[in-house]
Amino acid sequence: MSRIKPLVSSACASSSAAHSVPVRGLRNVLNAALRQLAALVAACGLSLAVSCAVVCFPPSASADDLNDFEEARSLYDKRNYAGAAAAFKQMVGTDPPRVTERLLVLESRKYLAASLLFLGQQDDARAQFRLLLAQEPGYALDPLSFPTDVVTLFEKVKVTVHGELEQAREAEVRQREEEQRKQLEARQTEQENLRRLLNLASEAQTNDQHSRWIATIPFGAGQFQNGRRNLGVAFAVLEGISAATSIGSYLAHQQVADDRPGSGELGETRRLETLWRNTNNISFGVFAALALIGVIDAHVRFVPARVTSRPRQLPPDLERWARERKLSTQGFTLHF
Repeated sequence: MSRIKPLVSSACASSSAAHSVPVRGLRNVLNAALRQLAALVAACGLSLAVSCAVVCFPPSASADDLNDFEEARSLYDKRNYAGAAAAFKQMVGTDPPRVTERLLVLESRKYLAASLLFLGQQDDARAQFRLLLAQEPGYALDPLSFPTDVVTLFEKVKVTVHGELEQAREAEVRQREEEQRKQLEARQTEQENLRRLLNLASEAQTNDQHSRWIATIPFGAGQFQNGRRNLGVAFAVLEGISAATSIGSYLAHQQVADDRPGSGELGETRRLETLWRNTNNISFGVFAALALIGVIDAHVRFVPARVTSRPRQLPPDLERWARERKLSTQGFTLHF
């Protein structure tokens, strides 16, 4: 409290002198007095907080560190910014800082940055503010204790640091989401692979080799071999109808040709003979055309081999394992 008396005396002297100066200088005198009073209050509060920290946490902050801080702060108050910067650098200028008490580190960096700024070393001051905000992102600088230039630089650095921290948090969130996505994909891939293995274990496959000779057989044989069942049925039905019609008309024509009609039935016999002959020719032509088209189609769409599958009973232990994991040959579900 002994430090308050010079300040009060100074304030009183300033107030006495204010009566002798012009009115327009009164505001400057009052502002200077208020600034000194605010600095003294801040110093007293800081000293009290640091003292409490020393008492409560003796291993963290030693009496020597506190004395060094008070001496450096005294140099700063005397506007000996070069000496203050050198003193504060001895405390927090190394990595890691010599001072271990968190509050002393923050306050030392703050006054070191202000001293460097007064010395024209703006980049170094900015670096100290960055280190301070990295340790305490929510730190606020008292605008009554420091000039506008110091507060302005601090706020600019604070905005930059907060932006970088926000970007780092967003990057961390994206990385975490990407890791979760990869884990989900890995689980899905594992489930799919298990399902495929289960499919392979639950069915037997045969590889049927196809023949060009069968593809040359009419009545849709080549289509059935190639797996085109519907087309094979169509060729078989149409070729069967045309072949049956051709055979039937041929037999009917032969029967008419073997008859010995009388003179009165000769005209009718000739008409029937012509009808059955034309029917036989047309039906045979249709059969030949269908057979040729079917053979050509079977060779053009020839499938050398076809794999067929048939169900196979799983071993009891594998079937129980699949049932416990909710797997089946028809699909799968994921459980997390």
